[in-house]
Amino acid sequence: MFIARYENTMRNARPKGIEPAPRKARPQPKPQDPAVAAYRCIDVLEPRMPAREIISRVGALHGYRLDEITGPRLEKKLVQARFDAIKAVADARPDMSLPQIGRIFNRDHTSILHALKKRGGRRPEQGPAQGQGAVK
Repeated sequence: MFIARYENTMRNARPKGIEPAPRKARPQPKPQDPAVAAYRCIDVLEPRMPAREIISRVGALHGYRLDEITGPRLEKKLVQARFDAIKAVADARPDMSLPQIGRIFNRDHTSILHALKKRGGRRPEQGPAQGQGAVK
């Protein structure tokens, strides 16, 4: 049988009438980096361009090779190029899941999710299915 002492039960209790501190507002996102906008100039010639080709093109814009982008190095400029490549692959290939993208980049799906959060997530699909531009 467990017997709680009064001191232990009141240790974590909040005093009545005191409200918890309000949460701080989230910082506003920074203006878009020119390098992030640069990958959007990549011509997608076919609807399902291979992800490695997308990574190579984004890496070339930043001055890195495919093996450097998918490798383990953590230099700041390389990580930014990697995040841009992850965003480009996620936007160009909405059919790929986060674990599939992670396998291409030799990373866990949570690392891919973090990169997408840093770069603004996946681009929303556009078309009549979402009620955008439906012809009446």
